[in-house]
Amino acid sequence: MHFGGLHVFAGLFFLLLSMLLIIGYFFIICLFLPIIQRVVAFFKQKGYADCWPMLWVFLPEKRQVLLRLVLMIALFFTIVYIPQRFIWMGSDNANYKAKEYFVAGQPLSGVKQFLCEYLNPENPVLISINGLQRLIYNSGKQYLPAGDGEIGVWEDLWFYYPYIRRMQKPYGTNDFEPSYGMRNLLDRIYTSLETMATKPLADQQMAQEKALLNFPRIALYFFLNQSYYVDKYFGGRSKLLQRQSQVQKDAQLYAWIRDLRHRWEQADLYTTVIEEQPKVEITRQMLEIGLGDALIYASIFSGEFSCENPLIPEYLEARRVFVDPKAPGYVWGDFHVQDHQQAEDLYGMAIDGYATSFTKYILEHYCEYQVPGDERYYGKTDKRFAKKQRILTLKSLFHIELKLIEEGTNEH
Repeated sequence: MHFGGLHVFAGLFFLLLSMLLIIGYFFIICLFLPIIQRVVAFFKQKGYADCWPMLWVFLPEKRQVLLRLVLMIALFFTIVYIPQRFIWMGSDNANYKAKEYFVAGQPLSGVKQFLCEYLNPENPVLISINGLQRLIYNSGKQYLPAGDGEIGVWEDLWFYYPYIRRMQKPYGTNDFEPSYGMRNLLDRIYTSLETMATKPLADQQMAQEKALLNFPRIALYFFLNQSYYVDKYFGGRSKLLQRQSQVQKDAQLYAWIRDLRHRWEQADLYTTVIEEQPKVEITRQMLEIGLGDALIYASIFSGEFSCENPLIPEYLEARRVFVDPKAPGYVWGDFHVQDHQQAEDLYGMAIDGYATSFTKYILEHYCEYQVPGDERYYGKTDKRFAKKQRILTLKSLFHIELKLIEEGTNEH
């Protein structure tokens, strides 16, 4: 195990600071417990005789409780910190000076992720934790090489994953009005994606275990929330994809997602992914289909829709890999055995959405392609009738787009 010189002491300082901060949180909770007790006693009309005074934590009989609490917090940080050193400071790692700060910040990040199971990442309760995490980040990042993509991994793990894990959104996010906090978060997430996709990582373990495996979930959060850029989360897709700057972002993200499988194969990760983490590959496949949908859809508004678009064969193949058990790379079936309900939900997201149905319809109706993957029409007994109803709905929802195609943008 390597050491980052004197920076090990800086890391230990931040580790100690993190411990003291969490102990302080518990201490404040203990101070306020008597107030809660008094309120409960008041409403239960039992009086205050059994309620401890405000400074009960300083009473001799309570010191043992506090000491045990402090020891438990110290033990938690220690048992997280030491394994992190063995994982990220080995002979096969890199950027050891910066890693001293990374491994010191990981225990605090773990506490934050736990709290974000119940709290929004921007909750005022987390202000001190967020501030200290940012201080550790700023102190450590200056020791990463300027062209190293590892900084994108730090940003994701410490600042974006708490949102992504439970699909949370910044405070003030409104589905029908400008949401500047959400826009800012999406901008920062895209920068992190770009960093991990385009900059090499000297630490190959960091590249394989974090950048390459976490990329699909970060990209999915960005893709699903893009409509906040046009201040209309519901029904904003048409407006969004008329913006050339956004189409360019989607095209770049599409290229990164397609290249990701090749990068997994180069790193000897692909077999591990499909056998041990099939949901990661399913997410990548979903994104390839969804981004392909978006780019084909955008070509209608730019006047460039064509049945000869080279993107279409890639799109058809992506759908085939997702739905066809005989296709190389098919993993949905195995995942369906592991988790039936989640697999069905993912199928619905990838194939059953109106946007995907519209792409399937125009490619079949105008270009005469055979498009793999049929909508499920859950709960419908008459599938033929359900399909007719879906087509009528598509014609109503996308009548402007169909008119543009029929006026001559289709070059088949």
